[in-house]
Amino acid sequence: MGEKYLDIDALLALSSQMGRERWRVLSDAAQVVANYLVCHPRVDAVRYPGLKSDPDFPRAANTLVGGFGPLVAYCLAGEWRLWEADERDPREQVMELESQL
Repeated sequence: MGEKYLDIDALLALSSQMGRERWRVLSDAAQVVANYLVCHPRVDAVRYPGLKSDPDFPRAANTLVGGFGPLVAYCLAGEWRLWEADERDPREQVMELESQL
């Protein structure tokens, strides 16, 4: 599941649709969320191309400009879910996500 939402080519197209500034803001928030989820004891796996542990990191680092996008896929109790970052403070988004975990 994580792969189909985080396809590098699809993210590249999304970045050109969003514009540089919005892409950067959303990517920064998603990076914070992804790093939080990696450390969460209830989360089984995280897919985000901005994580060095992600198999797509090398290609994403050479392809995507200004961040890795707003989408973070994570596996909770064997079920893949998708988080889409927004313009709010990343800490607010982490707290909202924590309430869902």
